[in-house]
Amino acid sequence: MLPSIFLWGFGLLLAAWGFYRMKTDFKNNQGKNNLIQMMLTGQASGIGQFASGIAMIIIGFVVLYMNK
Repeated sequence: MLPSIFLWGFGLLLAAWGFYRMKTDFKNNQGKNNLIQMMLTGQASGIGQFASGIAMIIIGFVVLYMNK
């Protein structure tokens, strides 16, 4: 139970930080950048953190299911 809670917490932290980074990056350069340009040019700083957070939450659910 404890590893799954840790994974959920860390996943929520990563997802929240990635969402914040995506919002601030797009807010500063709204006219010049869009999601596809940011992904293709490698400037997508928050997208990877957001995706990692979602994956960590899913792994937490798998760990909880496997421990029962």
